[in-house]
Amino acid sequence: GSIAQWFDTSAFSTQTIGTPGSEPVNAVYGPHDRRVDVSMFKSFALIEATKLEFRAECYNISNTPSFDRPNINLGDPGFGSITKTIQNPRQFQFALKLTF
Repeated sequence: GSIAQWFDTSAFSTQTIGTPGSEPVNAVYGPHDRRVDVSMFKSFALIEATKLEFRAECYNISNTPSFDRPNINLGDPGFGSITKTIQNPRQFQFALKLTF
């Protein structure tokens, strides 16, 4: 599907009150979460058994947006469409680790 119509909305209709529906629970899935995480580590020998480790980590390095689930409320004007993104901004993290 596309963002404007993620699934076939014509396949759904309102049911009679008091009757069970025929659609299983969680039958509609949203788009996949797409991101690439990268980590780099470098150890430096200082004196005797002492080491210093530098760590650099980046989450969602390509800063790719991930789309939220589609609107599944039957009767809404945006039924079947995706109107939001999930907040997953690019993040960097640096650390030093001293072992002795």
